[in-house]
Amino acid sequence: MESTPHRQAGAVHRVVSAAAARRIAAPRPAPTPTARRRPSGTGITVELLTEATALAALVPDWEELAAQAAEPNPFYEHWMLLPALEAYGARELRCIAVWEDGALGALFPMRFVRRYRGLPVSALCSWRHRNMMTGTPLVREKSAARCLAALLANAPAPIIEFELIASDGPLYAALSEAAPPADFAWLVRDAYPRAVLSRERDPRPRYNSNLKSNLRRWEARLRAAGELKPVSLEAGDDLDRWIADFMRLEASGWKGSSGTALACRDDDRRFVAAVLPEAFRRERLRITGLDLGGAALARHIMIGAGEGAFTFKIAYDEAYASCAPGIVAEADNVRQFMAASTPRWLDSNTAPESKNYARVWKERRTVQTIAIGARGAGRLAVAALPLVRLAKRWLERA
Repeated sequence: MESTPHRQAGAVHRVVSAAAARRIAAPRPAPTPTARRRPSGTGITVELLTEATALAALVPDWEELAAQAAEPNPFYEHWMLLPALEAYGARELRCIAVWEDGALGALFPMRFVRRYRGLPVSALCSWRHRNMMTGTPLVREKSAARCLAALLANAPAPIIEFELIASDGPLYAALSEAAPPADFAWLVRDAYPRAVLSRERDPRPRYNSNLKSNLRRWEARLRAAGELKPVSLEAGDDLDRWIADFMRLEASGWKGSSGTALACRDDDRRFVAAVLPEAFRRERLRITGLDLGGAALARHIMIGAGEGAFTFKIAYDEAYASCAPGIVAEADNVRQFMAASTPRWLDSNTAPESKNYARVWKERRTVQTIAIGARGAGRLAVAALPLVRLAKRWLERA
C-alpha cells in the first residue's frame, strides 16, 4: 500500500501514487497494522488497501461506519468480511477507504479485473464470495454522494462496477448525484427482482386460495408423520447444535450430492465457524424452522443489519419433498417474522434463478449491477458494451 499523498484535487488527497494506479495489479508488501490509522488533516482522503491486515487496523472506525451507513450490508462489516477474506482468499483485493475530515466515510471492498467483460480494459468490481448476493458498500449516510464522487474522481481503474445494489435505495440515489450521465458513462449491466419481506405489508392476506389449500394439505401430511413444531433460536440456546442441524439438513439433499453444501467445502466450514458465533454474540443471528418428530425438518438462517436482515442460507429435509417442507417452513417463517418486533424487513439475498420465496413472499425489490466508466478507456468501454452484446448475439445466430 502506498502511503504518500500524490496530489491534491481541491480537498481530495489520494493515498496512492499515479504509478501505483497504473500498476494496480502488481504485488505489494503487506502493511503493518496499527491500532488506529486515521489520516490527518481536513477534507477527503482516498486510500487504497490491498491486504486484509491493513483492513483489520480499521476495525474501530469500520464499526462506527457500519452503524451509520446509508444502507446496511452485514457481509461488508468487519466481523463478516475479514473472515471471508481469510476463508476464500484476498487475491486481487482492492479495498478503497474514503476518509472525510479524519472519519471513515466509506469503504468499498473491490476486486481487480484485468479484462472487463472480455475487453482490453481493467476494472474494479465489488468483492463478493459465493454465499453473498449483495454488493452494497458501506457509505456514511450524510456524506454518501461526496464519498462516491471522491472514489470516481480518483478511481484506480478505468471502470468501477457496483454489483447487486438496490435500485430504490439511498446508495443508488447518491451514485446518481455523484456520477451524472453527462460526466460519466453508465450502464445497468444486469437487474432482476428479488423477494423481500416488509413489516408494513403482510403477504399472507395475498395468498391465493390454491396456495392456502396446498399449505393445509402439506401440513396435514407432515403432521401425520409426527409432531410438527415451529422453532426459533433463542438467547442461551446451544448454537453448535443449531448449526449442526442446518449443516446436516443441507448436506443431505441435492447440495450435498453436488458438493455445494456448506459442509462440503473447507473454506465454507471455516467461514461459518467464524461468522455465525460472532453474529450470535452480537444478537444479529436469527434462525427459524420446523421440527418434525423432534428432528430438524427445515432451517432458515438470517443475519441482522440495521433495521433489517438478510437471508444467509435455507435448508430442508428432502426426504419429505412430496410435502413441500421448504414452502411450509417459509410460510411459518413469515408468521414468525410478522409476530416479532424486529427486524423491519428481510432481504432474501437470492440469485435471479431462485424461486424459493416467490410463492410466499409477495414484495419485490430490484437489484442491479452498474458499470461506470470513470475515465478514458473506461468510458469508451462502458459506452461500447451494449454494441458488444448485440454483436455477440448476432454472431451466435449467424
